[in-house]
Amino acid sequence: MTIKRLATLTLSAVLLTACGNSSSDSDKKSASSSSEESNKQAITLNDIQTSPKAALKKAQSVYSGQHLKGISYEKHNGEWVYKIEQQESNEESEVIISDKDKKLINKESEKENSVDPQEAFKYSDAIDFKDAIKKGQKEVDGDIKEWSLSKDNGKLVYDMDLKKGNTKYEVSIEAKNGKILNSEKDT
Repeated sequence: MTIKRLATLTLSAVLLTACGNSSSDSDKKSASSSSEESNKQAITLNDIQTSPKAALKKAQSVYSGQHLKGISYEKHNGEWVYKIEQQESNEESEVIISDKDKKLINKESEKENSVDPQEAFKYSDAIDFKDAIKKGQKEVDGDIKEWSLSKDNGKLVYDMDLKKGNTKYEVSIEAKNGKILNSEKDT
């Protein structure tokens, strides 16, 4: 009886060790793919396929008569997209447009008790997004993780996250003149 228990314990230990080594290889593969995925979380300026103006035009065709409240460029479910927030009277909407083919990915609209008209702006009031990003990249030489344009305390501002190596930086630029407002390492 003792020999059977000893044999069972020994066999169990061998199997657990084998499983442990196997998962170690799996962990290495997972860490490697995680690192590759992290590198795909940034994009170069030249790889952006759709202009914000084209994405905005598409969003305004979905919810016509609304005013721009914010536009951002970011990774959404593994795909680069524009998220466009609009408002009118007592309604706000969000439209998500694919960068690669300008297709509508999602749209949402909801009634609001009040909408602040001071948050709305015209895209033409801002310098071009490429100029803003280039100014940000002069400050921090990195690839784009995301960027957005919206009003902050009444001032039209581009906010961008840039990635240099494994370090992320946040840069804010005044959208009317391209002046750097803030630049800091994200900790």
